[in-house]
Amino acid sequence: MSLLEDLLEEVRAAKTTITRKSALNKVKLMRTLFDKEMLTLGDLVQDMGLSFPTMNSLVLDLHQRKMLVPKDKGESIGGRKPVLYQINDGIFNVLCVEIERFAVRMVVMDNNNNVLFEPKSYPFEISTQESDIEDLVQVILQYFEDRHIEEQNISAIGLSMPGLINFKIGTNQTFYSNNSFNISDYLKQKFGKHVAMVNDVKGAAISELAYGAAQDKENVLVILMDWGIGLGIIIDGKVYMGNEGFSGEMGHMVFVDEGELCYCGKRGCLETIASGVYLVNQARADIEKGVPTLLKNLKNLADLQPQHIIQVANQGDQYAIDLIASLGNNLGKAISLLIQILNPEAVVLSGKFAKAGSLITIPIQQSLNKYTMNAIRQKCEIQLSSLDDNGYAQGLVRYTVEDYFKNNLVTLNMNN
Repeated sequence: MSLLEDLLEEVRAAKTTITRKSALNKVKLMRTLFDKEMLTLGDLVQDMGLSFPTMNSLVLDLHQRKMLVPKDKGESIGGRKPVLYQINDGIFNVLCVEIERFAVRMVVMDNNNNVLFEPKSYPFEISTQESDIEDLVQVILQYFEDRHIEEQNISAIGLSMPGLINFKIGTNQTFYSNNSFNISDYLKQKFGKHVAMVNDVKGAAISELAYGAAQDKENVLVILMDWGIGLGIIIDGKVYMGNEGFSGEMGHMVFVDEGELCYCGKRGCLETIASGVYLVNQARADIEKGVPTLLKNLKNLADLQPQHIIQVANQGDQYAIDLIASLGNNLGKAISLLIQILNPEAVVLSGKFAKAGSLITIPIQQSLNKYTMNAIRQKCEIQLSSLDDNGYAQGLVRYTVEDYFKNNLVTLNMNN
C-alpha cells in the first residue's frame, strides 16, 4: 500500500467528524500540490480556503511523513522568501501502457515523472475482439518479468490507446468492444489497481499542455501523426474531451468521395490518404511496381513501418520525400478547415511523423497558405513537438494521478 493509499484509508477509518475532516483536507492538499506542482503555504491557504494555522499543521504532518518536501524558495514580497512545497518522489507509481496499432510500450514512472523501471516496447496487434484482452494482460506480465517489477510497487495503471474511448465508464467502442466490454474494470480486477484509460491523442494533448509546446497557451490543436491521424483540442487551457470522450476523430472525416475503404467502415476518410497506414500501403504497392527507393533494401516488405519511410526520407530518398509531401499536403488541407473553425494560436505536430521535420511541416504550411484565410493563419504558429520518448508517458502519469484523486474524493465525499 502506498503512502497516498494510507492517507485515504485514514479518511475511511476516521471515528469522528474532526479527524475525518483533517484527513480529508490532507488528501485535498496533496491533490492541490500535484495539480500546481509547487506551492507556498500562502498559496495553499488561498487555493484551499483554510486558515494559516490549519494549513501549517497539515503541511507539518505531511512533511513529517515524507509525503511532501520543501523544494525551493518562492518570490518575496518583503522579508524572507517563502518555502515552496512539492509532493515527494515515489508517493504514487504509475505503470504507463501505451498501446499503438501494432506495438505496446510500457514504462513505470512516479508522480514527479521519475523513471523507476526503464521503458520497453513489444510487438502487439490491437484487436477488436473482447476475448483478445488477455493478450494485453500477458504482455504486461511479461514486462513485469523482464524488468523484475513486483506488483506491490505499482499504485495504478495508466492506459492510452486509439479508438472511441468513453472516459466516463472505461469502454472502447473501437477495440476490445464486444457488448460494451469495460477494459478498465477488467484490468482493475486482474491487477487490483486503479486503472485510468484515455484516448492516445488526448493523452498527447495532456502531455503537450503540461510539459510541451502547448505550455502557457490557451487554444491549441495537437495533431497526432502515427499509424492513424488524431486531433487533441485544447480550449481555454483545458483538453476538450467532448460529451463522452469522442472528440477529435479527425482521421475519420470523409475527405474523398467514394474513396478507399477505411477500417471504420466508411469510404474516403482522411486516414486513407494521410496516415501511417496510407504511407506504408502506398510504399508497398509502389515498390512492387519497381519504383526506385532505398526502401527496397528492407529484407521483408511486410515489416515496413512509417519510421522506415521517414528514415530514408531524412537520408535524401526522393521517393520517400515525395510520399511524405503528398501526405503533408492532404493533412494540411484538413488542418486548414480546423483552423478556420477553431482559430487556435498554435498547431502542434506530434507522433512519429514529427521526426520528419521540415519534410512534413513545409507541405503542411503550403496547404495552409492555400486554404486558410490570411488573418487567421498568420496568428497561428505551426510547431513540432519537442517531447522526448517518455513525453507521452508523462501526460499519462498526470491523467492517471488526477483520475485517482478525483475518483477517490468523489467516493469519500459521497460517504460523508
